Amino acid sequence: MSISDLDQEKASQEQESRIQRQVALASGICLGEITVYTLLEALAEGVVIIDSSGTILFVNSRAEQMFGYSEHELIGQSHAVLVPERFRKIHEEQQVHFFAESETRPMGLLLNLTGRRRDGSEFPVEISLGLIETKDGVLVMALVSDMTLRKQFETSLQESEELFHIQVEYVKDYSIFMFNTQGNILNWNSGAGRLNGYRAEEIIGKHFSCFYPEEDRNVGKPEEQLKMAQKQGRVAYEGWRIRKDGSRFWADVIITALYDESGNLRGFSIVTHDITERKKAEEALRDSETLFRNMADTAPVLIWMSDTNSLCTFFNKTWLEFTGRSFEQEQGNGWTEGVYPDDLPRGLDTYLSAFNARSNFQMEYRLRRADGEYRWIFDTGVPRFAPNGDFAGYIGSCFDITERKQAEEALRKSELQLSKIFHAVPVIIGITTLAEGRCIDINETGLRTLGYRREEMIGRTMLELGIWESKSARDRVIQALEEEGMVRDLETNLRGKNGLTFTGLFSAERIKFNGEPYMLSIIKDITERKRMEEEIERLNVTLAARAAELEAANRELDSFTHTVAHDLRKPLTVVNGYCQALLELCSDKLDEECKGYVQEAYDGTWRMNRLIEVLLNFSHLAHIEPSRERVDLSAMAHEVAAELQLAEPERRVTFLIADGVSADGDAGLLRVVLDNLIGNAWKYTGTLEEGIIEFGTTDINEKPVYSVRDNGTGFNMADAGKLFVPFQRLPGAEEFRGFGIGLATVERIVRCHGGRVWAEGELGKGACFYFTLSGARNI
Repeated sequence: MSISDLDQEKASQEQESRIQRQVALASGICLGEITVYTLLEALAEGVVIIDSSGTILFVNSRAEQMFGYSEHELIGQSHAVLVPERFRKIHEEQQVHFFAESETRPMGLLLNLTGRRRDGSEFPVEISLGLIETKDGVLVMALVSDMTLRKQFETSLQESEELFHIQVEYVKDYSIFMFNTQGNILNWNSGAGRLNGYRAEEIIGKHFSCFYPEEDRNVGKPEEQLKMAQKQGRVAYEGWRIRKDGSRFWADVIITALYDESGNLRGFSIVTHDITERKKAEEALRDSETLFRNMADTAPVLIWMSDTNSLCTFFNKTWLEFTGRSFEQEQGNGWTEGVYPDDLPRGLDTYLSAFNARSNFQMEYRLRRADGEYRWIFDTGVPRFAPNGDFAGYIGSCFDITERKQAEEALRKSELQLSKIFHAVPVIIGITTLAEGRCIDINETGLRTLGYRREEMIGRTMLELGIWESKSARDRVIQALEEEGMVRDLETNLRGKNGLTFTGLFSAERIKFNGEPYMLSIIKDITERKRMEEEIERLNVTLAARAAELEAANRELDSFTHTVAHDLRKPLTVVNGYCQALLELCSDKLDEECKGYVQEAYDGTWRMNRLIEVLLNFSHLAHIEPSRERVDLSAMAHEVAAELQLAEPERRVTFLIADGVSADGDAGLLRVVLDNLIGNAWKYTGTLEEGIIEFGTTDINEKPVYSVRDNGTGFNMADAGKLFVPFQRLPGAEEFRGFGIGLATVERIVRCHGGRVWAEGELGKGACFYFTLSGARNI
């Protein structure tokens, strides 16, 4: 070890020995007398004793707490650790200067400094220094006070004073001033000037009653309010105030009595706020509330209002009419009054959740009506807020949705029914993804036809299952679907699980579920139909041959009919002619019996000739193509009736013919229909003293049906099938003339018009013949 190192170590040991002696000295000073130590520990200030080198010799508990160090961490350390680094140089200079002055200084020299804690944080301190002279030199005792709270208080106080000054001097909407016990104004803020129109030099010293209207001054209101303020400490009121220019404004006024510490009245302060607009707003609010109540009472929905305790404070007229209760009976109840018990728990959960969140809510429940019926209600609640923003309760409106709920229930049942139909229809219905053809659902017919179980198909593609004959077959369907948006009745071959191919009529459409594209496929198995079509084709060939044969036979029959008619008419004409000649030329030579024979022969040939004519006409109907035009059947019926009455004027028959009855058809053929039907009614009412014949129309299954009704002899419904058969005459019809072919003619004409004819009747109670007309077709 070198000499210099020895010297340095010796100096260090001497320094440490010196510090230990001084620490011992300081401790002796503090501990020598128990009362001194107790005093230093009891101080609210921190105590730090240092020597002239700045080494810490003693700290009390408060100093430890204040700086965050323990006693052992500080004793022997430089007091610079307690000073922020940026202040240490200045502090060292002050320390040298302080120790350079030899005279003893008493405690009480206050220094505003900044302390540094162990964690590096800084805080304001106030230090009082004092010198302690010892045999080993001068020590310094510092009393350290943490000024953080006081600084904060001073700052707050300063800010408060500044804020008060700003509030008083610069507030725009309030007039603030003070006056003495006599009511004379002492000061005047700028807000008072703006509100009242006076400058400070104009108003200070005047009596504050100059702001009151004359009617208030005359009754001593200013003085009365001062007495109340003095008695109660303050008085607040609203009333009219007068500006310098004489204009009035509605004011909110607070007068406060000012007392000194001894309780002596020193004067008054007065704060005035122009609330004219607020007053107008309050009046508008009252008008608005009146309007709201009027509107609410005329609204067709149930309206209610509740407070923050969930108690209802308002019900509109519709609500009261619905429940059958008065406002007094309802007021103070919760909205749950009258709610169906089963719906209450769910409704309360919804309401309380919204109440806690101060948010809107919507809920459905059943509410008891005045007649005891529970009706479904859709209730919407909106939170209400007071002008200050505080939650004030809810306002709600309720709609009767019973019909909607019934419709929803019907829809649910309908969807259930649709599901049943989906599985019950006798065609294959499947839903697959558009891109891959993966099966999402398939009905029971599809499973049965294809031979798969549901779990075998769901989730697998139709190509994977081998249902499509080939990928190209499916691609053609997808292409058609993309281009046309749908596929209709595309004939394609499909394969079942058993490997057998069948022919299907394929239709498809694009559908969407949750925004994803799918294909809805409907496949009708037409394998059997195809077989039947082939059979029908074979039969059609056979029928075509038979038809050709029948056509040839019909031509031969027509030829035969005309030949027979010609061959029969010729001898009948000869016989008829001879009979007529005998009656004209030999009448005087014939006795009455012979004349009768000749007359019967004449009448018989004439009837035979008429029958041949009727048969030819009936046969001719088979070759007529009816024309189409608008025919006035009412006018036509009147013509037929007039002709019948003209032929037999002695008959008493009343015709009841409806006006405006018309139809599309062949006018000539329809005239034959009416001739036969009305003529038939005329014939079978011939034995009555007075007959009634009606013609009109009615609707059956929303289609027009024409009718001819009479009160004649009628018929037995068991014989109704014979009415329209040629030459079939009903029992008892022998006494009425005719050939038995008129109604058969009617049936053929109606049939060629695409309609049908039928009859209803009862013996002795008349008959009614009905017929319809539609598209024309060949007989």
